[in-house]
Amino acid sequence: MDGMTSLASTTSIDKEGKDGFQPVSTLRAVDSVLPTVPEDAEDEAVKVVGYERNEVTEAEMRAVTKKIDRRVLPLLAAIYFSQFFDKNSLSYSSIMGLPLAKNNDQYSLVASAFYIGFMIFEIPSSALAQHFPLAKYLGVNVVLWATFLILHAASGSFGFFFAMRFLLGVFECCVSPILISMIAAWYPRHMQARRVSVFYMCNGLTNMLGGICAYGVTFYKGTAIAHWRIFYLLMGGLAYVVGAAVLIWLPDSPATAKFLTEREKLVALEQVRDNHSGTKQNKFKPKHAKEALLDPKTWLLILLTFLSSVPNGGLSSYSSLLIKSFGFTSRQTLLLQIPAGLIAAITTVVVCVISDRYQRRMLPIFIAVVPTVVGAALMVALPHSKGGSLAGNFMAQTYGSSLALLYAWTTTNTASFTKKTVTNAMFITTFGLANVIGTFIFNKRDKPEYIPGKIAVLTLFALMLPTVGGMHFYTNWLNKRKATKLAALVEEKGWTPSDVERERDHAAFMDLTDRENPFFKYMS
Repeated sequence: MDGMTSLASTTSIDKEGKDGFQPVSTLRAVDSVLPTVPEDAEDEAVKVVGYERNEVTEAEMRAVTKKIDRRVLPLLAAIYFSQFFDKNSLSYSSIMGLPLAKNNDQYSLVASAFYIGFMIFEIPSSALAQHFPLAKYLGVNVVLWATFLILHAASGSFGFFFAMRFLLGVFECCVSPILISMIAAWYPRHMQARRVSVFYMCNGLTNMLGGICAYGVTFYKGTAIAHWRIFYLLMGGLAYVVGAAVLIWLPDSPATAKFLTEREKLVALEQVRDNHSGTKQNKFKPKHAKEALLDPKTWLLILLTFLSSVPNGGLSSYSSLLIKSFGFTSRQTLLLQIPAGLIAAITTVVVCVISDRYQRRMLPIFIAVVPTVVGAALMVALPHSKGGSLAGNFMAQTYGSSLALLYAWTTTNTASFTKKTVTNAMFITTFGLANVIGTFIFNKRDKPEYIPGKIAVLTLFALMLPTVGGMHFYTNWLNKRKATKLAALVEEKGWTPSDVERERDHAAFMDLTDRENPFFKYMS
């Protein structure tokens, strides 16, 4: 069946259906330009909503969005909270008596071990995830990383700790790609950045809670177990709880969600039809993978990820040691993680709300990075000023929201499940590699000011600003080129406005890439 025939024969569910679906008349045939998609290569949403748009009301969409928010968002936030908490555990334990923290070389290697495992297994893990229900695959990985996190408490030796950190990275590397895919599947474009902010703000919240928990543990006066061991036991236990919750309650996709009625599934999927990025599809498409590898947008994303993640690797692993180097005690350092985390959390929410409000991705990233550049400059310029260095450190925390918006950028601007999978894998692999590099930018020979490391942080964040501008102008140019091509196509085919809308609706769940789909529009 070719595209024209399928368009001509598609109808919506009959009016007498038990869920009250509204009828839509059979479409007249148009000279379609859309390819034929085999049934096994269709997006799974097609089985629920078909290729023709179904009528849903604003009230229904609001109600279903609230229901999805109540079920899906808290679980995504809990996953990300646990992952970031666990990833940064080394920073807290470094000032809680962890033996290897006294050896800067060993500490840097152990800090990099997480990102080495993360980087090596990102692509295999993403490939596996495409063939399994996403929530179940994610839940199993949470339980496995919880196991290796608790095992950290067994020994403080270099070799053992390196192995545990490596395995922690192996099983945590699936988190970001799956969360990105879920946001794209559950929410329309104009809601995505705010939803990303709900789980990404947990980076800041973990710094706050982590500092409080670590501070509380230091008041244990017994000798039976070291403070750092208690901390790992607590974090591992929390991760087990999160893993169980994910396996029990997190749905795999809108099309298969048991907590939604059949009508609610249709409403949820109609909300994301205009995303033109699909929901879930199990067949790997080499052509789409090749497009991801050759797309200039992908490489601009990779460059932005690298520029932001090298400093992230250094700052996340050495944040406690840096603050302590300003002249604070261990307990004061732990408490000072609280305002730093609060700044990161608030900034993430604010810039993501701006992003959705104005339907922009790159401008809010620019806004988020500017204070970080200023803060890094303060740390470089005022190494002997306790107040100036601390103020610079706090200002630098705004960069985290730029990473949140890079997540939102991929959900909005990449279409087809295979292309999203490959793009996300490249994105997160770069994140892992850059963080590995970042763990070595603060060298023991540079103690206590760490000036070369601070200069590296300043330089890389400063380079983000023109790169962000480049991505903005490139995606705008792509949109203008697409609009010109679509106008020529409409004239050539003699389509009416209703014909264009029918073709647009039909293309939404065909699992086409953003390049293949003539109706796809990028968000700059």
